Amino acid sequence: MNNYRHSPAGPAQAPRAIAKTLKYKLDQEYLLRRLASALVLQWDELPDNLQDLIIDQAVLVEDREAGAVEARDIENFVRGAKVSALGKPAPRTD
Repeated sequence: MNNYRHSPAGPAQAPRAIAKTLKYKLDQEYLLRRLASALVLQWDELPDNLQDLIIDQAVLVEDREAGAVEARDIENFVRGAKVSALGKPAPRTD
């Protein structure tokens, strides 16, 4: 397993939802979708307090498409998407 963690300088602080949004290029959107998909697939393995934090943050961020989003909408999506997730076949090693 690769270690992709970035350790910020300075004292550790408790995670909290912040009033910021993510800026990315349109041609990077597929990376964001892949990362979000990975997060949803691992959702049940995350501690409850981290799940709550991520939902709170998702409500705060802006999106390219306007529209209000509520925490229950996101939670319902995550729960529903988890049920319909399909396993990706392992790559062939011929």
